[in-house]
Amino acid sequence: MKTIKSTMKMIKNTCKKTKLLVLILVLMLPVTINAQEIIPQEGIARKFLMHLVNKEVGEMLPMFSEDFLQQVPEGQITEIAQGLETQLGPFKHVSRVLHETDDNYHTVILVCRFGEMDWGMRITLDRDDKVAGFFLTMAPPESYTPPPAWIDSTAFEEVAMEIDCGDIKLPAMFAKPLAAANFPVVVLVHGSGAHDMDQTIGPNKIFRDIAQGLANKGVGVLRYEKRNFRHPHTFDLETVTVWDEAGRDAVHAIHSAMQMPEVDPGRVFLLGHSLGGMIAPRIAAEVPELAGIISLAGTPRKLYEVIPGQLEYLMSLSEEASDAAAEQLAETREIVARLRDKIGRPDAVYSTSLLGMPPSYLEDMNRHDTGKIAAGLPQAILIVHGGRDYQVTMDDYNAWKNALQNHHNSTFKLYPEMDHLFIAGDEPSTPASYFEENNVDKRVIEDIADWIRMQR
Repeated sequence: MKTIKSTMKMIKNTCKKTKLLVLILVLMLPVTINAQEIIPQEGIARKFLMHLVNKEVGEMLPMFSEDFLQQVPEGQITEIAQGLETQLGPFKHVSRVLHETDDNYHTVILVCRFGEMDWGMRITLDRDDKVAGFFLTMAPPESYTPPPAWIDSTAFEEVAMEIDCGDIKLPAMFAKPLAAANFPVVVLVHGSGAHDMDQTIGPNKIFRDIAQGLANKGVGVLRYEKRNFRHPHTFDLETVTVWDEAGRDAVHAIHSAMQMPEVDPGRVFLLGHSLGGMIAPRIAAEVPELAGIISLAGTPRKLYEVIPGQLEYLMSLSEEASDAAAEQLAETREIVARLRDKIGRPDAVYSTSLLGMPPSYLEDMNRHDTGKIAAGLPQAILIVHGGRDYQVTMDDYNAWKNALQNHHNSTFKLYPEMDHLFIAGDEPSTPASYFEENNVDKRVIEDIADWIRMQR
């Protein structure tokens, strides 16, 4: 789910199509980095950052590419510059610099301290060293959590592969159990945001833990890089839908899993986390031969319906909630109310975005009743929820129970001490806790493996 740390809006040019992407900061965004020596692009990025911090929009404009300026109004750039320190706190310093390159672009990641927290300012330069896009993410960690100590790495092997999605191919990894053939397989579907195949969040690799843990228990696992992580240019942001983000490629991945040697094609399951858990019933409806779905921290509610609660919770963590945050909450509630009024109205017109979700995305969401779809599925369903989860709460867990009360084969697992990432703890979950090195709890992985074995 989209977790809102601030109301900072971000702009990212998706390069090849130069489509505009206006997003609210998502704490679930991973960053894959490769450090390099200092090069000229770093100086350009630092200069751009200081103009941004100092609200010197006139100095920034000549630094942008023509394509960017055609897509992004000057007023929007001004709005971002004026709101940066207001919403994140005062800029203090740049602590680290990282680089990513490909054939056409060079991205500089400036790890910045705003207020009391570090952020990653990603500034993408084209071949002419013009700014083709910039946006804010979590600060990339200096190290990553190792796999859980209980996992026996000799019990499985990981095989690199690709998922053919028609227009593109997505890098993937197959965790293959070595003990026996004809084994069940789980396909992992990400939450919202641009995720790598490990669904790296802070220093933690949620999907790696799940994949290796299940493979250790005799269950094969296929995970892949999300389209908007590897190929963001393939999205048309004027028409993008939830299905475009998380559904279509998952169907391709499922069919790939069913065709793998040594796999039991009749025991292929889907495991979706957060947004992936929300869209899992839609995917299962498209692939009737799927054996079952597992929703981790998912919800049958609309994605936009959980956002006000997230904002309220995050405001409660601050002793002095800003007026800007309160205004954002009020505006969000108003938009959510209007969106609810459009449910069930085929003639409804969608023209408003919400926290980076364009009208087409919201319309797609409203046209599908997740709970109703799930209730009508012939496949087995496992709902897994963490009691410390502030992004998807007990309201969502109970909504699943209500929606599936007449389903023939649904199972519910509640872990009171788990958070949104299924990491155990005693304290209330916060955005900062995602930066602590931890692993997905062993009990969750073992319970999922046991449930899969029961589905015959």
